[in-house]
Amino acid sequence: MLTKLYCCLENVTQMTIDFPQTATDVLDVIANAERSRKFVWTAGRVIKESALTTRLADLSSNERKVVLTHITSIMKGLAAQGILERRGPRQSIRYGDEIGFDYLRTPHR
Repeated sequence: MLTKLYCCLENVTQMTIDFPQTATDVLDVIANAERSRKFVWTAGRVIKESALTTRLADLSSNERKVVLTHITSIMKGLAAQGILERRGPRQSIRYGDEIGFDYLRTPHR
């Protein structure tokens, strides 16, 4: 059972390696894009601005869900730190209804 779980975790790690992995990675993408214009930030937008849209499209539906959920989780953490602000209604930008965030540039508490 542990071997199967380890194999599954290893596959997830390999599948998501190209995508932003940490809050710093996600914040770098957001800060760079916001230099030229303001965006509503979703996991899909982070992937688009990272130039990884094609890579995401190559994944299976379940793999895409793992990647999008992971990035959304990171963004929720940035919102908890006051770096992003969650928008009320869900955003339908690219990958269905997603949680949208605004970049605040400086943390608000």
